[in-house]
Amino acid sequence: MSAMLKQPKRTVSVTVDEALYQRAKAHGINLSQRLGEALEKELSAVEQVQWKEANRDGLEEINRITDACGHFSDQHRKF
Repeated sequence: MSAMLKQPKRTVSVTVDEALYQRAKAHGINLSQRLGEALEKELSAVEQVQWKEANRDGLEEINRITDACGHFSDQHRKF
């Protein structure tokens, strides 16, 4: 989540192993922040897979056209 866009927060209850909690607390780890970061990363991965699945046909069509016709910029490339 971008630091510029402050979203409203919600208090939730999370159960975590006591020893793990004590270690995190001893090291000053902010559990709310870390959970938010982990959820953002996981959700991003899940949403990326969903997007690819939802757009699979279109992506395959673009690849088919590119294989048949080449890239529109092929004539301008210097490499």
